[in-house]
Amino acid sequence: MSMDFFDREARAQKQTRLLVWLFGLALIAVVGLTYLILGTLIQVVLKPIFHSHNLFSYFNDFPYSLRWQKTDQPFSFWELLWNPNLFCWITLATLTSIVLGCLYKFRVLSAGGAVVAELLGGRRIAANTTDADERRLINVVEEMAVASGAPVPEIYLLENERGINSFAAGHTRDDVAIGVTRACLLLLTRDELQGVIAHEFSHILNGDTRFNMKLMALAHGLFWPTILGRMLIYDTGEALTLGESLLIETNESYFLPTAPLGFVFVLIGSIGLPFVRLIKSAICRQREWLADAAAVQFTRNPDGIGGALKKIGGLGKQGRLDTPNAEIASHLYFANATDESWFAIFSTHPPLPRRIVAIDPAFDGQFPKVKTLAPNQYERDQAYELNLARTISLQQKIIPEALATEFGSVTAAHIKQTALMRFGLPPEVQQALRETAGANAVIYALLLSSEDEMRAKQMALLRANLPADLFARTATLAPQIQALGDNYKLALAEYAVPALRRCRPPEYAAFSQLQQLLIESDGAIDLFEFALMKMVARQWRASQAGADLSQPRYSRVLDVLPECALLLSALAHVGQENEPGARAAFAKGEEFLDAPGAPIEFIPRTDWDLNKVDAALNRLSKCPPGIQRNLLLACGKTVAADGQVTEREAELLRAIADALDCAMPPFVDALRVEELAAAASAGPGV
Repeated sequence: MSMDFFDREARAQKQTRLLVWLFGLALIAVVGLTYLILGTLIQVVLKPIFHSHNLFSYFNDFPYSLRWQKTDQPFSFWELLWNPNLFCWITLATLTSIVLGCLYKFRVLSAGGAVVAELLGGRRIAANTTDADERRLINVVEEMAVASGAPVPEIYLLENERGINSFAAGHTRDDVAIGVTRACLLLLTRDELQGVIAHEFSHILNGDTRFNMKLMALAHGLFWPTILGRMLIYDTGEALTLGESLLIETNESYFLPTAPLGFVFVLIGSIGLPFVRLIKSAICRQREWLADAAAVQFTRNPDGIGGALKKIGGLGKQGRLDTPNAEIASHLYFANATDESWFAIFSTHPPLPRRIVAIDPAFDGQFPKVKTLAPNQYERDQAYELNLARTISLQQKIIPEALATEFGSVTAAHIKQTALMRFGLPPEVQQALRETAGANAVIYALLLSSEDEMRAKQMALLRANLPADLFARTATLAPQIQALGDNYKLALAEYAVPALRRCRPPEYAAFSQLQQLLIESDGAIDLFEFALMKMVARQWRASQAGADLSQPRYSRVLDVLPECALLLSALAHVGQENEPGARAAFAKGEEFLDAPGAPIEFIPRTDWDLNKVDAALNRLSKCPPGIQRNLLLACGKTVAADGQVTEREAELLRAIADALDCAMPPFVDALRVEELAAAASAGPGV
């Protein structure tokens, strides 16, 4: 199955256009049905009441279109069907309600996937959690993120949900949040949990999460009366205390005193509900098939996602959620979160048995009885990971021709490779990555020079600007991180980001300033370190103010030709030691830019600096996917111009792809498998 990143971006744009058309048709249908229902109510019920009680005098001050005129004419069916004045007022009220509902939800959702997670009752899992189940979830998510080249998302736990389900939400890869129910942690093995998370990462890499946020906002405009009504009818929607209640097969609800008013709102909202579900069903089902297939491709373990789906079928609660907002976000979930509609006509997901058969053709339709995992399951998972580190040998050769076609892909080899990298981290580094101060120290250590004289100068900078305890921690971590090698740098930064996102603005300002000082301390630019700094800064800003949702500004390569020239020149200089070699590499990349005949100038090593590269990447990030694809292909050809690609060059290209918000998996030519296995066997890692 082809998993080209840019093809998926184009498909997402087509789906957005389809969504607009379907929503427009839904608007017409909802307005017509609302007029038919309310018009009937007004003409058949209210008008005779007002007429019999002589209440028309109360409406004399209303606009002409709302006045009822006494008449002795018999009631006409055509008068019910068409009253232009009444139609205009009902249409205006309906459209205003829908538009305001959409705008409100668009504004709320602009903050990113974390808003959705909290709306559904999620609790953010701390990076330094000591809960064994939560630690296992973090490990699985981090491995999948680093393996795919995507930022590590925020992770949320739906604490009191008894159904097996999960979701991913966010506008961009920088503001994505992944949520799972507590039942996932208590009922799914590590392989099954990995299959579920792989399914969600498929949605992230495909751009489905961005589309789903738009669909969620539009659906809210049609559906918000039903949400309000259900909240007035039922209780808080929280599940019973977990434990014995986890496997309860009933789904009892209790009416509130406000239930009568709630039923009115539900009736009004029910007009738009079928159209909301129909739009979701028309758009989302095919994407679920693709995400299931991608999860199998990513993990090479059909029993993982297949086992999770079977357990959903065998659980009385299945994937149903108790939150009142389950319906509005129904298209986000791994499995159906609400009761199945008749014949699954409006279902957002394919039927569960068919999904399982597609993965496991031998499935006989019998779902297993679901039991909670044994208390020692976490230790079993550790043993599984330890065995992985002992037995897997990865010797992945970087192929120049395939260098620029890896965007948005992830394979089982990438995931296993990332697990090995995590096992290769010293315990002090692993602990530091879970804490904000420790993550700061890791980034400082990554930016230290390998040259003794410059390293001493940078350490003096750190000593002058850091508290004594943080400086001592950085000094302790620095030699351990340096010993890991260049191929760990970007992965370490990605592991550090979740803890760094917790920095308050004043803390981050000081951290960022010191980063800048370290990078510029030698008077020369290291493009990789600079790209690393941009990655951290972009993700921190997204966590504070939401992702950048501005539309692309530049539709042609010609509009950003100087920026392309600057980036290709920088890559050529990084990969080549002399000017002639850099010019030859630049020429290779220039051939692949879609700007035939346009003048593009090679920039000497002395004519570019951090500010120019920063401005170039910022401008290039505002280009549509097609231009970014063309540029990254040219970058790949520049890096591979001499027929060989070093780990540093490949990771540099990966860092640039990240700056353009294009996911790209890591490249590692040869991991120190024997050393990693020895380190893993010395003690269990998590």
